[in-house]
Amino acid sequence: MRHLGIALATFAAALLATTAAAPAKADTSRQTSDYATFTQQAQSQPGLFTVWRKDGRVYLELKPDQFDRDYIETIVPGNGAGGWFIVWGNTDHLPAMLVRFQRIGDKVAIVWPNTSFVATPGTPPARAIDRNFPQSVEGIGSIVATDPVSGDVIFDASPLLDDELDLADIINPSLNLQRGDQYKLDDSRTFFGPTKAFPKNVLIEADQTWAISTPHVIDTAPDARSVQMRVEYNFAESLGDADYVPRYADDRLGIYDDIYLQFDHDHQVERQLRYLIRWNMQPSDPSKSISPAKHPMIIYISNTVPEKYRPAIRGAVLEWNAAFERIGISDAVQVRDQPDDPSWDADDIRYSVIRWVTEWQPSFGADSQTLYDPRTGQEFRTGILLSADAAGLNSWRYFIQPNDNGSQGDPTVSSAEDAFYARDRMFGAVALDLMNPQWGDRLPDWYTNDAMRSTVLHEMGHNMGLQHNFIGSEAYTAKDLQSKTFTTKYGTVSSVMEYDPINIWPKGTSQGTYFMDTLGPYDYYAIKWGYARIPGASTPDQEWPTLERWAQAWSDPRYRYGSDEDVSWGDGHAVDPRVQTGDLTNDNLAWAAVQFDLTRGLIRSLDSREPRLGEPYEFERKAFSVLFNKEQSLARIGENYIGGQYLSRAHRGDPGAQPPIVPVPRTEQERALALLDKYVFASDAWNISPATLSHLGYSEWAGYGYVSWTGYGNLPFWAYNPPAQHDYSIVDAIGDFQQRALDAMFKPAVLNRLVRNPLESPGGRTLTVDDLFDHMQATIFGDLNARGAHDIPLLQRELQARYARLLISIANAPAEGTPFTAQAAARVRLESLSSSVATALHSTSLGSDTRAHLELLRSIVATALK
Repeated sequence: MRHLGIALATFAAALLATTAAAPAKADTSRQTSDYATFTQQAQSQPGLFTVWRKDGRVYLELKPDQFDRDYIETIVPGNGAGGWFIVWGNTDHLPAMLVRFQRIGDKVAIVWPNTSFVATPGTPPARAIDRNFPQSVEGIGSIVATDPVSGDVIFDASPLLDDELDLADIINPSLNLQRGDQYKLDDSRTFFGPTKAFPKNVLIEADQTWAISTPHVIDTAPDARSVQMRVEYNFAESLGDADYVPRYADDRLGIYDDIYLQFDHDHQVERQLRYLIRWNMQPSDPSKSISPAKHPMIIYISNTVPEKYRPAIRGAVLEWNAAFERIGISDAVQVRDQPDDPSWDADDIRYSVIRWVTEWQPSFGADSQTLYDPRTGQEFRTGILLSADAAGLNSWRYFIQPNDNGSQGDPTVSSAEDAFYARDRMFGAVALDLMNPQWGDRLPDWYTNDAMRSTVLHEMGHNMGLQHNFIGSEAYTAKDLQSKTFTTKYGTVSSVMEYDPINIWPKGTSQGTYFMDTLGPYDYYAIKWGYARIPGASTPDQEWPTLERWAQAWSDPRYRYGSDEDVSWGDGHAVDPRVQTGDLTNDNLAWAAVQFDLTRGLIRSLDSREPRLGEPYEFERKAFSVLFNKEQSLARIGENYIGGQYLSRAHRGDPGAQPPIVPVPRTEQERALALLDKYVFASDAWNISPATLSHLGYSEWAGYGYVSWTGYGNLPFWAYNPPAQHDYSIVDAIGDFQQRALDAMFKPAVLNRLVRNPLESPGGRTLTVDDLFDHMQATIFGDLNARGAHDIPLLQRELQARYARLLISIANAPAEGTPFTAQAAARVRLESLSSSVATALHSTSLGSDTRAHLELLRSIVATALK
C-alpha cells in the first residue's frame, strides 16, 4: 500500500539567520546609489519581477515578499548551432528547477533548493533533511539599490553571464571534442542580450561567446573560432494548479515519473516515491459522462513552421483528443496558430509552442519539450521541436516507389518518417541529403503530410507523459500488417511511441498502410491509466487500488511496454530481442528475412532505376547507402537474439504473468544465427554486381575557396565534405558490417548470459558458449575442412581474418568481464583452426592470394597459441 503524497520539506531558515537582513529596513547607506538615483538613468520592464537595464548591464528588482519564495527557472539555448543537436529552445539539457532568491547582507543569492528528498513539513525527518542534504547556489549578485519606502531591492544579474547551463558539456561532447582544444566561454566577449518581462515570467538573455583556436569546427558560424550562443534564463511563477493531485507511477506502464526519496515512512520496504509527469487533465463536470477539459493543453504552432505542414500538424495534435474522450474529457488538446499580434511572444511561459528547426545536416527528427514542477510532476508547459527534414525522401524514393504494391499515390495510405530517421534525439537522424531543385522528386503531398502527422503523433505522446514503447511492434502478426482494413483501424504497431519502420511487403503480397498514423491500443490504455478520474478517490493512496488493478494487463501483447533502457544494446544492458527499434510483427526474425530479400532485390535492380535521366551518379550512391544501412538494422534484429532473455514486467498474480526472466529458446537463437549466416556471413552472402559498384561515385563539386590551403580551399565542411575515396569502399563497408555483428554477439555481457542461461532454463534448452563458437567456426572456416580446398573469395578472406583476430583477442587479451569459459572456448577453436589451415594448405588448387592468406593465418594463430 502506498502513502499520501508528501509535500516538500520546509527548508530551515536558521542556516541564514546570522547573515540575512530584513529587506524592508535595509541600510541604504551601504548601497552604491540610492533607489531614485539608480532608476533615474535606467530602463525598466515591469512584469513578474521588474527588469532594469543600465550601462549594458541587467538588474532584477524584487519586492520583499518575493524573497524566500519558490519560483520555477528554466535555462535553454536561445539559438542553435545549425546541427549536432544544439538547438534553440531545447529544454532537454536542464529540467525546470525550483529557485529561490535569498538576501544575504548586501547581496542576493539565487538558490536551487533540493527537491529530491522529502518528508512532511515540520516533522523531525523534514528537519533532518534540511541538515543532511545540500542545496546549490546558482549565483550571487550585489544589491545596487533599495527603495526605502517599499523595501524593494535591485540586484545585479551578472552571475547569469556565467555558464549556468553547462554549455561546455553540451557543445564539446556533441562535437566529439573530448580532449585537447575545446570550446571555452570567453568572458570578454559575453554580454546581456534582450530581456523580456511578462505577467508570469521574466526572460534574461546572456549572449555568450564560445571560443576555440581550431578552425573548421562549428563551421556554420562565420568564424568557427568564435561562436555566439544565446542562453535564455526564464524565471516564472509556479504554474501548478491548486486542484492538481499527484498520481503514483507503475513500472508496468511507460509514463514518465519524477523520483524522490521519502524519509518519514520507515515501515515502507522502499523509500522511493514516484509521481507521474503529466498534464492536469480533468473534466470540468465530473457528474457528466463527458465534459470539456478544465485545464486543456493549448498548443501554438509557431510562425516559423511552413504553412503547408500546419494542417497535418494540427490534425496529429488533435488526434489525442480521441483518447481523452474515452475517459470523459472533451477538447483536452487544442491547437492555435501563433497570432499576428506583436504583444504575443513564444517566450511567454504561459504558451506551449511547436517550433521549426533548420540544420545543415539534421541531428534529430523531432523532440518533445516538456517542463514540469519538480515537486509534484505536474506539467506546466509543453511543445515540440520539429526538424525541417522531418518529411524525408529516402523511404519514398528508395523503397515505396520501386516496390509499388498497389498503394502508390493513394491519399488514404498513411506514411511516416523514414525508416532510418529516428523520431527524436535518442537515436538521431540519417543525414537526408537535400535535393538540388533541378533534379529528383517532388514528394507527394499525402506522403509529406502523413510523415509529419506520424512524427507529431509520437511527440505529442511525449507531451502527455508517455515514454517510448519499443515492444509495441510485437502486438500484430504479418497477416494483420498486410491488411489495410486492420492497420487503418489499429495501426501497424500497438503504440505511436514505437520507432516503427515502413510497413512494406514484396510485390504480390497484400499491403496494409505503410506507417503508423493512428493511436494504438496501448496509447488508449496508457492515457486511461495516467489520466482517468477514479470516482471517490481524492488522494494518490485512494487511487492506488484501482490503478494497481488496471496495471495488470502487461502480459497482453497489445498493452506491453518496454522503453529506452530496454534497447541499450551497446553496453549489453538490453537483453530482450522483442524490444527493438525498426522491427515489425510478432515474429521479427521472419519479418527481417522478408525485408532482407526485398532490399537485396532493390539492390540488384538499382542500376535500372538510379540515377534518373539527367541526374548525377551520386544519386545511385545515395540509394545504395540507404539500402545498405537498412540491412545493418535488419542484422541487428538477429544479433540481439544471441544470449537473449525474454523479460516480463508483470507482477506476481497478474493474469498470464510469466517469470521476469526466461532465456530465449535455443531454436529461436538458431533461427537468428541462420538469418545472419545467409545474409551477413556466408561466402555467397554478398553478390553485388561490378556494374553497380562502378556507378557508386559522388559529385565532385566544390565552391569558391578562400584564405589559405586547409583541405580544399579552406571551405567549410557544410559546403565541401567529400568522402575519402571516389569509389564506394565496399570491402571496408561489408567488413565493418560483419565486424559490428561479431562484436555484438561476442561482447562480454552476451557471453556471460550464454554461460548463465542454461542454468535459468528448464532442461537447459538454450544456446551455450560452445554452441556459438562451434556455429561461427563452421560458418566462417567450414570450407577449409572440405576435401580439396578451393580459392577463398576476397570478402570471405577478410571475414576469416577478422574472426581469427577476435578469437585471439578473447583467448589472450579478453575484454573486462569476459567469462573464463569463453576464453577457453576461443583457445580450443584456435587450435582447431590451426589444424584446418594446415589441411587446406595441402591442396594444390589454391591461388596465390588464397595461399598467402592461409599462410599468414597459420602464422598469427601459431603465434597466439604460443
